[in-house]
Amino acid sequence: MKIRNLFYMLLALPLVFAACEPEPAPQPEPEKEYAAELTLTSEATLEFPAEGGEGVITYTAKMVEVTRESPVPQPEVEATCEADWVTDLVVAENITFKVVANEAEARETKVVVTYGDKSFEVAVKQAAKQNEEPEPEDGVKFEASYLQGYYYGDQYSPGVGNYYVYLSDLGLDEEGSAYAGGTYYRLDLYGPLFEGDGEVSLPVGTYNFDANDTMVEWTIGNYYSAYIVFDENGYCTTGETGAPYTAATLVVTESGLTFTATINGEEHTVSYEGKGEFVDYTAEAGPAEFTANYAYAVYYGDQYSEGTADNFFFFLSDLGLDEEGYEVANGQYFRFDLYSELVDTTNGITLPDGTYTLDVNDSCAPGTFGYYYSLYYAVDEYGYDYSAAYYITSGTLTKAGNKITAEVTAGGNTYNIEYEGDITIFDGRDTEEEPVDPDPEDPDQPTPGESYSTLTGDVELNITNASYALEYYGDYFSADTDNWMLYIYEDTVTMDGAFIMLDFLCDPYADNIAGTYVADNGDSTYEQYTYFPGYVDGDDMYGVWYTEMVEGVDVTAMAPITDGEIKIEYVDGGYTITFDCVDDAGHKITGTVVANPIDYSASALSAQPAKRTSHKVVAMDKNKIEATNTTATKSTTLRVR
Repeated sequence: MKIRNLFYMLLALPLVFAACEPEPAPQPEPEKEYAAELTLTSEATLEFPAEGGEGVITYTAKMVEVTRESPVPQPEVEATCEADWVTDLVVAENITFKVVANEAEARETKVVVTYGDKSFEVAVKQAAKQNEEPEPEDGVKFEASYLQGYYYGDQYSPGVGNYYVYLSDLGLDEEGSAYAGGTYYRLDLYGPLFEGDGEVSLPVGTYNFDANDTMVEWTIGNYYSAYIVFDENGYCTTGETGAPYTAATLVVTESGLTFTATINGEEHTVSYEGKGEFVDYTAEAGPAEFTANYAYAVYYGDQYSEGTADNFFFFLSDLGLDEEGYEVANGQYFRFDLYSELVDTTNGITLPDGTYTLDVNDSCAPGTFGYYYSLYYAVDEYGYDYSAAYYITSGTLTKAGNKITAEVTAGGNTYNIEYEGDITIFDGRDTEEEPVDPDPEDPDQPTPGESYSTLTGDVELNITNASYALEYYGDYFSADTDNWMLYIYEDTVTMDGAFIMLDFLCDPYADNIAGTYVADNGDSTYEQYTYFPGYVDGDDMYGVWYTEMVEGVDVTAMAPITDGEIKIEYVDGGYTITFDCVDDAGHKITGTVVANPIDYSASALSAQPAKRTSHKVVAMDKNKIEATNTTATKSTTLRVR
């Protein structure tokens, strides 16, 4: 080899070496860096009773991306507590622990939760042990043994079901009367219509108190709802018509109910398990056949439709009238306000033949009977009150000679009525009568301008152990007042001494009859807290009277109270009555009477007072009986068995 060639080869070697040198390896991407984030999502303080319990702490823990020079390892959530009365501390999705019972003073600790470099604390507090007996819970707790009620359908509020309910410990008897010693919560409920095929039961849901009685779904009515308690003698200790609710809620479930109410400022909680029992007044019934044994009418001529039609106040009845012209106990009566063509009365008054149809608009047109005065009613077994009173809502009456037939609907029932016989007609047209001179042989009948009082001087009352009985009329005059009669006996054993009768009007929403009463001014406004001055109608005394008796038979003195104030105070279940009055002769009747319920009858009279609300038919004036279109009536009073 030539030296020159070797030289060139050596020159080329570095080039070969340079061309064969390997490339640098690729560098990895830098790792993402994260930081711990810890958040408490439950309460920062947990409190426990002395008995201990179980605690739960909820949280979120996560790593969030950050920029930092060195990575942080993945941490774990940890929880610690220094107190030995916090046990079983477990960290999982949530943090759980137990608090043991406390036998000493109140105590406090904390649970510390960490996650990486983050942490939070939860305070744990426990109450001290109560060394004394547990304090009773506020309010009244009552477990009802009976739920009994009446279902009226939508008779009171179209499309809304009415459930009239009693919750009690002793229940009601077959006649709907309460038992002495019983406690009763009455609820006037409005809910969905009952649509089941079986026994009526309360719809499941929540009912709230409605002070305005709008009768909409899911409400508890105000007027008819009340808390009623009877003592062992049957005396109503919660007022004559019961204590009202000022707030109330009823929760009905499939298995029972819970009722809470505020009564006289105290909370009551009532519970009941079961469905209860209801009387269903919406059950359909076929037409009832009714044979009338009596037919009578009062003729008013054309005074209600002058020159157009004559008016007959017409009655059909099974028992008719007593000798004084009043309806009879247990009697049933259909009353029709009939309007006929004008009648020629030259040869007597007769009801024209024809068919008379109900006119709900009360047009007083011939061939109709008006709605306002036409109804079916029944008198109770005592003859004092109406056991039923329903407007006639449809129907006709036909007279052909001495035969009457009618088909009417009242109270949800249809009646087919038949009568055959004479019709007694009384002439009720206004006539001017000469004043009748009083009977000179009757010492109780004063001459015109004289008084009824037989007192010879003033009377100062100081009676400390009298007895009383009450009779309840309700809103008898349709004036938003409650009408009561209070009878006071100085001695119910011998029936000697004073007997006082009070007829007065009070607030229908008051708990009792307490108040100051003044004489009614005679303008027929029937204002609350007024009394009716004493007067005589025929052989009967009305209004407010003071009398003195011997053995309850001989009246040695009598005086109608006609003016002044009467103050009634409710004290320890009885009444203190203070008089500052005068009679119709100007004698003063003043002083105080302290009276308690009559032992044998006060309970019945207080809870279900009896009053004659029937009207004397032959009195020749049209009287309107307040009626309803329901198949039964609701009462604000409850009779004791």
